[in-house]
Amino acid sequence: MNRPTIYTVGDSHGWHAWLKIPNVSTSYIRGPMTMHSFGQLMNGPLNRSFLESIPLDGIICFSLGEIDCRCHVHRFQPWQATIDKLVEDYISAIDNCIYDRNPKRIWIYFVVPPIREIAAENPYFPFVGTLEERIAYVKYMNKKLKESKYTFIDLYDKYSNEDGSMIYADSDANVHIENPEHIIEWINNESLYTFTE
Repeated sequence: MNRPTIYTVGDSHGWHAWLKIPNVSTSYIRGPMTMHSFGQLMNGPLNRSFLESIPLDGIICFSLGEIDCRCHVHRFQPWQATIDKLVEDYISAIDNCIYDRNPKRIWIYFVVPPIREIAAENPYFPFVGTLEERIAYVKYMNKKLKESKYTFIDLYDKYSNEDGSMIYADSDANVHIENPEHIIEWINNESLYTFTE
């Protein structure tokens, strides 16, 4: 059975866990670093060429937002309005990039739960605000992303503790999900994609 290739687009969350999934041909395309920069740079007619190399039968999975919630949202208040604008521009940019592709083949990867424990913080991407605030930002951003017309990969509860933080054992000891178990389960349940013959 021929399965469509999954092309993940975004920051490092677009390849952590994804590249560990067996029997999946996943191509990672690094885009702008944040949801904000993607929304700003890809909302123009010249940027419809961004995904030209991806065949029309491929599945495109967009993966951005974690860095925005960890580093930037707290700096701009009210934060709900900030996230509303981020998501609005992000979805508009996706609309522009996919152009005439089948919307059913466009997936949006959930923004992953914030991590409670970390070995060393990256000075280029600092943690701003409390853990509880970052959890609120991510949950609200996921709620807004889920309202789009695209297929939303909703696995937040699968990868989070009761308090909403990431389950450490599923992480890479940093900010990424490393355990692909629930992603595989989600893909198996999608009608467009299956691991079984």
